[in-house]
Amino acid sequence: MDVGTSRAVDAHRPLPKSGRPVNPAHRGEGREQLVGRAAETAELHGLAALAVAGTGQTAFVVGAAGLGKTAVLAEAARSAERLGMRVLGGAAQESERQRPFAAIAGALGVDGASADARRSRVAEVLQGHGRCGMPGTTDRGTEADFACVEALLGLVDDLCAHEPLALFLDDVQWADPASLHVLHRLMRSVHQLPVLLVGAYRPGPDSAADRLARGVRPGHPTVLELAPLNPFAVTALLARRCGGAPGPRLRALAEHAAGNPFYVTELAAALEREGAIEVHDAMAESTADRGAPEAGPMPPLLTLVAHRLRHLRDEVLQALRVAAVLGAGCTATDLATVLDIPLHELLGIVTEAEASGILRDDGERLVFRHDLVRHALLDAVPGSTRAMLHMRTAQALAGAGAAPEHVAEHLLAAGPTAGAFLTSWLERSAAALTARSPAVAIQLIDTALSAAGPDDPLPEGLHLHRALAQLSLGHLVDAEETARCALLRSGAAAWEVPFRWIIVQAAFGRGVPDLALVEARAACGSKGVPVSEAVRFRAFSAVCLFALGKLREAGVVAESARRAADGDGPALADALHVLAATRFLEAPGDEALELARQAARFTAQPCRPTQAIELQLALANSYIELDRGPDARRTLAAVHKATERTGGAFLPWYHLTNALLAFHTGRWDDALTEVEAGLDPSEHFAMSRALRAVAALISVHRGRRTDAAAHLTAVAAASDRGTLAWFYEYLPLCADALAQEARDDTEQAYNRLAHAFDHGIGHLPSRLILGFLTPDLVRLALARGDTANARRYAAAARARAEHSGGPHHLGDAYRCQGLLDQDPDLLVEAARCYHAAPRPLSEAHALIDAAELLAGRRQPAHARALLDQALEIYTRLDARWDAACATSRLRAMDVRRRTRRTHSTTRRGWEALTDTERTVAQHVADGHSNPGIAARMCISRRTVSTHVSRILRKLDMASRVELAAEIVRRDYMQA
Repeated sequence: MDVGTSRAVDAHRPLPKSGRPVNPAHRGEGREQLVGRAAETAELHGLAALAVAGTGQTAFVVGAAGLGKTAVLAEAARSAERLGMRVLGGAAQESERQRPFAAIAGALGVDGASADARRSRVAEVLQGHGRCGMPGTTDRGTEADFACVEALLGLVDDLCAHEPLALFLDDVQWADPASLHVLHRLMRSVHQLPVLLVGAYRPGPDSAADRLARGVRPGHPTVLELAPLNPFAVTALLARRCGGAPGPRLRALAEHAAGNPFYVTELAAALEREGAIEVHDAMAESTADRGAPEAGPMPPLLTLVAHRLRHLRDEVLQALRVAAVLGAGCTATDLATVLDIPLHELLGIVTEAEASGILRDDGERLVFRHDLVRHALLDAVPGSTRAMLHMRTAQALAGAGAAPEHVAEHLLAAGPTAGAFLTSWLERSAAALTARSPAVAIQLIDTALSAAGPDDPLPEGLHLHRALAQLSLGHLVDAEETARCALLRSGAAAWEVPFRWIIVQAAFGRGVPDLALVEARAACGSKGVPVSEAVRFRAFSAVCLFALGKLREAGVVAESARRAADGDGPALADALHVLAATRFLEAPGDEALELARQAARFTAQPCRPTQAIELQLALANSYIELDRGPDARRTLAAVHKATERTGGAFLPWYHLTNALLAFHTGRWDDALTEVEAGLDPSEHFAMSRALRAVAALISVHRGRRTDAAAHLTAVAAASDRGTLAWFYEYLPLCADALAQEARDDTEQAYNRLAHAFDHGIGHLPSRLILGFLTPDLVRLALARGDTANARRYAAAARARAEHSGGPHHLGDAYRCQGLLDQDPDLLVEAARCYHAAPRPLSEAHALIDAAELLAGRRQPAHARALLDQALEIYTRLDARWDAACATSRLRAMDVRRRTRRTHSTTRRGWEALTDTERTVAQHVADGHSNPGIAARMCISRRTVSTHVSRILRKLDMASRVELAAEIVRRDYMQA
């Protein structure tokens, strides 16, 4: 019976291993319905219908080998296409488990040669250029480069903006960790998009796929566990396969298959090949005397598969064994090259293999009908032969100019047999491989190094790329060690500068700036370091000194480097950055700002790939400090694409900077959105304490003590060791102190803040960093009767305002002096300054202070007016705790607000949306994808995605489609 005529026989046909739209002809369109899986396919059809309606869905099909997972996926793909969905599919491959993003990129069709510009852009990001050697760019647990994650998620967003998308990924048990991370992220936001995400995998002990499918997370994926077919389904399968209802002996034989459909079809095929099935009067019966196609006990499944292979010609069998070694889906060109035969000869072999039901051509690769078939072939190839075949394949791919990660897969499998070819290939390809797949680069470089003898000359560049790969993966101690050892070798002189930079960056990146300082100074004094590079190291030593809190020495060294730089951009950038930062701490104002601007302009060709982003984000923070919000927003808008494309610590720093700008200017929901968007990468790049502290501050002000406690618990549990994170350690301190004050433990709150103000936090002189706390310190000191310290804090505020002239600095000075002098006019003036900044929370606080003094002077009308103004601000911020405190303070002096609200101050539904959220919602209604909205608003895709999630939660909606429909309805009603 022709294997191509029955849907039952073709039940295990794989999905195409590429991200092209699935061709219905490849999926067996028009064949008979899959046997025994009606419930599962109906469930997936229902999920697809929900996705088409706008509420994305996730499902996993789970089952042992041969139970029909791939067939269920193929049936679901046909169903999704009939519903009008764009169908993409692929399968993870065992040989690609060590290549980051291989499975998900293949399923989405991401290829640098793609005619689709969107996919080509993503492919460029996956190549990793510009991020190699950046400390901790890649999460060491999943090898997931966050820039690549964002690019792939953005592609899914874009695809869904044009039509509903169904994405199928088979053999998830073999997916690489980075692809699993992307799937995890997709599952968290799947409800936003018209997407059906379906994976299939075999269960196993400690299975990452199983943890992904069954873990508790947003999205609640549907898990469909395939059970063995019941006897009725087995009977139906045999009837379709054999051309008649199975007789008693055939049914008895099939019982040994235990309901495994692949086993059943292989058994029937083996009997047919032996001529052991006869059909009479619409009944198919086995003519074998005993329970097997040949004499003997019932054979296991792999024996039945081998039985199918015995009927092939030797040259076909040999070609199939080579194909099995090459991988689950090699190309015809690869196979012909390794076999050393013309392509036209191979096509005849492939045709015979297809006719035998072993192989099929999906248009791009040669795919085995089932992985059990491939493993049966693979078992017949000795290990030494496999290694040789992988070696030949690697050579062929390298000669054809294949991507280095494809060559690397076969070199890994070839092991020590790669020999001299591995070393020569690495010399040419290590840079590209390190950028794309640093973990694989380390493995291959180590293989080359261990295979070399003590006297064998090896390219020193291998040690450099090993250290760069370790740096990218966040293995900072290992990167230091590799670079130090390399410097001791006699042939390393030409590579001394990059090795020394790796040592300095690794030390600084892991929070040891004192060691980085020692190494930078050692580089300055080395005879092998050119003068121009020595100046750059000197400038970076000023950065290390600043991180250590040695501001005066840092300024001196930075000024020296500035004079010696002689126009060198990277050296000038670091020197000016340190000079700007020290000025901001000591005397914030226009001079410091101009230095920061100059630093940001000197980064056209930085020696460190992240220097330009670092200086732009530092400039944005400078603008925030001086209340230049529009300038800060323009700077952040200009740098957001670079932060997404670079990732690392700069992605959470970007979100934290946006969160602080939104918090200070009273856009607290937007601040929380930025916190949420930044938390995922910050968990890996040491910024989570600061981000969660911002959320804790807002929660305390809003009277949400449970939320505040949860954030503060997470803050206490986190360990942010990066040097950058030190500069934001004031945020957890302030959040904790505010929570203590909210619990009426004002004495403890005051003691902690006062101690930090005088003694600093870690290396940093916090009196300078904590200048914004002077009004609270004055208020708390006066409440304790500590007038002397209150005057000291007020003097600090006044000195800062004199240098800065910034609105909120002036507001702090006026408020401190107004509290000291009990002068309501000064407090009202402080409120005006805060309003100009704008800093609405501080404005409301100053108004309440003034109202309290006026009430004490028997001016209740004036006090009431100020109370009303303050409460309006607190209401806009939803600052319930502050509002309650203010109301209580004034009520004690017999002052109440003029009018009581007749409705709750809790905003619901549409009223709860911020201006930013309304803008995002309108873009959603206009049909724009998240990346498209991000481009229009000059914010990150992560921020847009988080905005959409928060909008849907606030409006109690399930999807973007529902949101868009509601906006259209509202626009119509208002027209």
